[in-house]
Amino acid sequence: MGGMIKYEWKKIWKSRLTQISVIGCCLFLVFCVYSSIIQITATDQNGQTVSGMQAVEVLKDTQQRQELTQDRVNEIVNQYLEYANNPDTNSNNEAYHYLSEEKYRTFYQSNRELLSLISNVYKEPGSSMDIKDVFEENVGKDFIQARLERDQKYIQLREERGQLTPVEADYWEREVEKIPEYQYGYHKGWDMILDALTWPVLIMMIICIGIAPIFSGEYQSKCDSLILCMKYGKSKLIFAKIITVWLFTTCVYWGITLIYSAVYLGLLGTDGADLPIQLKYPAVSVGYHLTMGEAVIYALVLAYFFTLGIVGITLLMSALLKNTYGVIIIAFLLIIIPTFLSPDTGGYTWSRILSLFPSKIADFSFQSYTAYSIGNVVIRWPDMAMIVNGAGAVIFSAISYWIFRKHQVNK
Repeated sequence: MGGMIKYEWKKIWKSRLTQISVIGCCLFLVFCVYSSIIQITATDQNGQTVSGMQAVEVLKDTQQRQELTQDRVNEIVNQYLEYANNPDTNSNNEAYHYLSEEKYRTFYQSNRELLSLISNVYKEPGSSMDIKDVFEENVGKDFIQARLERDQKYIQLREERGQLTPVEADYWEREVEKIPEYQYGYHKGWDMILDALTWPVLIMMIICIGIAPIFSGEYQSKCDSLILCMKYGKSKLIFAKIITVWLFTTCVYWGITLIYSAVYLGLLGTDGADLPIQLKYPAVSVGYHLTMGEAVIYALVLAYFFTLGIVGITLLMSALLKNTYGVIIIAFLLIIIPTFLSPDTGGYTWSRILSLFPSKIADFSFQSYTAYSIGNVVIRWPDMAMIVNGAGAVIFSAISYWIFRKHQVNK
C-alpha cells in the first residue's frame, strides 16, 4: 500500500500543470502578504501617519495592553469629553468628531480603535449618533451591561427580520452572556491572518487542478482497463489513490496556510493571542467568546474542512467524467459561482444552504450569527459547515471508489 501511495503521489507532483499552479499560488500569496503589510497605516501620538513596518511599531506603542474595567472606560470617556468641551481643544467640525485638528491627530487617531470599541458598545444597533453624543448620553453607564444589552438587541433585531429562529436567538443570547470583561491591546498579527480568509479559495483551486486527473486521467490514457485487471486494481490501488488525494490536500493546504500565517506572526508579532475576538470587529456585535489565537485556529480548521468538501466533489467528478479539464471546469464553477451569490438575497433556508458551500469561507467572519437548529439543538455555522463538508468528503470519496471500481471498460 505504501508503494502505491508513493507512486500516486509522484504522479500528482510530476504534472506540469500542478507544479505551475502551486508555484503560481505561492508567488501570488507572497505578493499579497507583502502588499497587505505595506498598506498597514497608523498615527502616532504626535499626529504623524506612517505605514508598513513603521506603522506596526506605532501600533505596538499606542495599543497598550489594558483591561477595560468600568473605571478605565470612564477615564477614556471623560478624557474625550474634556477635549470635546474645552474651547482650547474642541471645534465644530464633525469630521474631527468635534475636536480641534491637533487633538484629532494626536488623540483621536492614535486611539481610534479603542474609542470606536467603547462608543459602539454604548450605541444602539443601527444608530448613526456621533461619538460625542454617544459618550455624553452614556457617561458613567455600566460598560459590561451596555455591551450585553447591545448584543441582545442585535440578536432580537435579527430574529424580528426572520434571520434567526426563536431557538437560535435564545442560544445566542445565552452565548453573549458568557463573554468576559474586555481586554484591549495590540493584535495585528492575528488580525491579518483572519483578513486572509479569502485565500483558501485560491488554495482550493490549485488542489482541484492537482487531483482532477486521479481517475479521469486513467480513462483518458486508457489505463483504466489495465488497473482494473491487476491483482489489487479494484481494491488497494483505488484506495491508495483516494488516500493520496487526502494527503495531497492536507499537505498543500496546511503547508501554504501555515507558512503565510507564520510570516505574519513573525513580522507583526504574536502579541494579542489571548485578547478577545471582539477586538477584531470593534463596530459590531460578536457572539463568539474566543481569543484571537483560538479564532485563528478555528477559522483555519474551518477552511480546511471547506477544502475537503470541494475535494470530495472533485473526486466524484473525476470518477464520473473521462475528461480532466471537464472536472477542473466543474470544480472551478462550484467554487466561483457561490462567491457571487449573497445569503441576504434569499430567505432563511437559502442563506443556510448557501453558507455551506466551500467557497463561502470567503464570507465567513465571527460577527455572523448564522446558526442551524434541529429541534432544540443549535449548531453554529462553522460547526455545521465542518460537519457537512467533512462528511461530504468521506461520502463522495467512498462513492468515487465504488464508481471507478465498477467501471466497465472496452465497451
